Amino acid sequence: MKKFLFAFNILLIILFTGCGDKGEYVGDLINEVPDGKGVMTYEDGSKYDGEWQEGKRFGKGTLTYEDGAKYEGEWKEGEMEGKGTYTWSNGDKYEGEWKQGKKHGQGTILYKDGSKLEGEFRDGSPWNTTLYDK
Repeated sequence: MKKFLFAFNILLIILFTGCGDKGEYVGDLINEVPDGKGVMTYEDGSKYDGEWQEGKRFGKGTLTYEDGAKYEGEWKEGEMEGKGTYTWSNGDKYEGEWKQGKKHGQGTILYKDGSKLEGEFRDGSPWNTTLYDK
């Protein structure tokens, strides 16, 4: 029975984190789900280190992907929300506002060649932006 409860708790943690991949979690738990500070290492090689609330990424944290891409910033209900920086594995970087996991609001994409795209983004796409050469 104890093995069943342990396996059930791990399944709940995976379901509540909003990620279908299996993972290993080390950190604070409340009612058997991540809540507080913790680190989740996913089966696909990605890793989230930060704050949790009721099993979801919430507050400040960093998600690093297996290919080297990384998001550092604010989270709400498991999604990138608020201010944050996303760095692609090729070195390009977006710094700005996020809403429901997408670039939304004021932001800047800094390209590794020195150029930049600056302005407003909506629903993940440039909306009212200006491209500046290096």
